Amino acid sequence: MTRRRPFLRVLGVAALVLLCLGCHKDDHGGGNSFLFENNAQFNGGRTVRWPNLPIRVFLGNGVASAGEVTAWTSATGGAVTFSFVGSAGAADITLAFRSGTDICGVTHVEFNDTGEITSANVLVSQAIYRGPQCVRTVTHETGHAIGFLAHTSDGGLMDDDGGNGDITPPVAQMLRDLYSLPPGTFISAERAKPLVERRARGRNTMTFIYPVRR
Repeated sequence: MTRRRPFLRVLGVAALVLLCLGCHKDDHGGGNSFLFENNAQFNGGRTVRWPNLPIRVFLGNGVASAGEVTAWTSATGGAVTFSFVGSAGAADITLAFRSGTDICGVTHVEFNDTGEITSANVLVSQAIYRGPQCVRTVTHETGHAIGFLAHTSDGGLMDDDGGNGDITPPVAQMLRDLYSLPPGTFISAERAKPLVERRARGRNTMTFIYPVRR
């Protein structure tokens, strides 16, 4: 039976801007267009990332393995690192189960106007998230939780349907670039997207649903 390729919807942004493969340096803070399109445009042209490394992760009660998270450390050549803690209260990123079979998982990312991510919560659907309809759910959602705030169309893991499950070189390079710059580094104001969901005191929330069936 041929698997239907679902698409991914993003809530909390006015529009979803997909991959720009033409990565190049620009004149705004030494960044590049790929970093702008997939991160900075959602904060008025300034970078959004965790302010400190390693990022503390609570894997939940059997929700995920450490390797599903540290795949990003390997892919970025150590630019993004993690430590693992024993409780949600001590974590930056938390993972937990959700009920239902409507989606593979959902991630909520909150950050402030200075570009610092303050929390990220990943919920995976226990019944299906490791099934054939779900492509590396934990690793995909962790990518959003560390600052990949949009989606690619290059056939890789950060496509809206998880693609072939591989972390592609442009995605890995973008995260290396992101974590070489302080949070809130100005990249560009071009076509910056206002967030739909804004909270008090400059807090912003983005929600990623993975994937939504047609």
